[in-house]
Amino acid sequence: MSLNCEEIDLILSEAPLVGTKIQNIYQPTYDSLILELFGKGTLTYYFFSIAQNACRLHPLSTPAPKNERPLRFMECLRSRIRGGTILYASQIGKDRIAKIDIIRTNEEGAPEQSYLYARLWSGAGNILLVSAEGIIIDALRRLPARNEVSGATFILPQQLDSNKQYSKHYVVRDLEGDGTFWKRIEQFYAQNADNLSRSILLAQAHDRYERKKLSIETRLNHLVSKQNEYEQAERFRQLGDILLAGYYTEIQGKKAFARAYDYYDNKEILIEINQNLNPAKNAGIYYEKYRKAKSSLEEIRSEIQHWQKSLNQLDTWLHRLENETNPLIIAKILRKGGTARSKEKPAFPCQYLDFRGWRILIGRSGKENEDILRHFVRGSDLWLHARDYAGSYVFIKAKKNKSIPPEVIQSAAKLAIYYSKARKNGGGDVHTTFVKNLRKVKDGPIGLVIPYLEKNLYITFTEAEVREIFQEYQTKEENLI
Repeated sequence: MSLNCEEIDLILSEAPLVGTKIQNIYQPTYDSLILELFGKGTLTYYFFSIAQNACRLHPLSTPAPKNERPLRFMECLRSRIRGGTILYASQIGKDRIAKIDIIRTNEEGAPEQSYLYARLWSGAGNILLVSAEGIIIDALRRLPARNEVSGATFILPQQLDSNKQYSKHYVVRDLEGDGTFWKRIEQFYAQNADNLSRSILLAQAHDRYERKKLSIETRLNHLVSKQNEYEQAERFRQLGDILLAGYYTEIQGKKAFARAYDYYDNKEILIEINQNLNPAKNAGIYYEKYRKAKSSLEEIRSEIQHWQKSLNQLDTWLHRLENETNPLIIAKILRKGGTARSKEKPAFPCQYLDFRGWRILIGRSGKENEDILRHFVRGSDLWLHARDYAGSYVFIKAKKNKSIPPEVIQSAAKLAIYYSKARKNGGGDVHTTFVKNLRKVKDGPIGLVIPYLEKNLYITFTEAEVREIFQEYQTKEENLI
């Protein structure tokens, strides 16, 4: 239950903030804030929460939990408003946004005014510190989509005027207990905290589950489609043979087809071709598809198993949370952000991907380059690096009795340029050699090597080409949750 607009007005009138001095600020959780206030000889702890379905503000009857972890927003408030005095505090219209005007003497001895806004909207709550000029200093939740980040201009929802007619009339709810409304609100949350927090946390868990499940299923559908295509490898070879035997070109719309006799199935068929190429080159396209499919099928099947396992683990993760009664344990699991799989060591200490069945490793720092060279490559693996420019080491893992296809080397070379200072040029020279031909520089920087017997490739690329490589073939591990 979150407070409605009438309840916010009532609490602010029962427990006024005006004239109190801010002694300290605490942040007990990632979605709550406590102001330690002194006024009229009394110390008061004022609590603000933007938790989903539990947005509220009210004093606390007992001293606040004093979290001293150096949380970002808490430290910001301590540096900017601690020691300040609250000049004014009210709800803006009936928008469930509390505005607190604060003035403080800065280090130069000049008065400095700022505003603390608490938007108490369930599912879209936030607390922001705003300068006198209307610039966001910081926010409890940094929300780029709402432009609620440091340095952005703070924009309030259109204030409601006194003549505004509301479609829904809100009333102060009749809660059990004695004393002021804010005391009954505090008692209500104390009595129902576990149930409220558990339902909120489970809602968050289900949201994460659905988003992650969609991501994994999308990936699986793509892989299954590729698998079905690659399982037709033998048919690609047959189509190449048929094209070499001769055909007649036939145009249908914007596409060209070869009308040829399929001596494997004893019937006439149409095969899509490039009309600008001769029969041998058109046949070569299908032979290349055959080779690619044969080499990639095993990798695709392995990856499908991997993501199916991830999907099963995701189901197990949600089932575990649904059966957990303690909200503290649920919150802990959500903060850790994963299942047992998330504790597994990553396959490589670097960025990596599979391209046409070949594993490519990209070292993004001297340390990553060193780790790869020490533990993850062999002498027969291929090394690539932008010539005359600082940049990543790129490696192609070798396969027994197989040569690396030219298109794989070309793509890896594009990545070497892309992850170097030659990127701005749109191309450049790339050194290639086998790992066995690399020599470490004595007493040199970490990861630095000198190549021998290297070859040179001149490479050009576009951003779109690089994106295509990653979009279709990247298999870098994702966090499950």
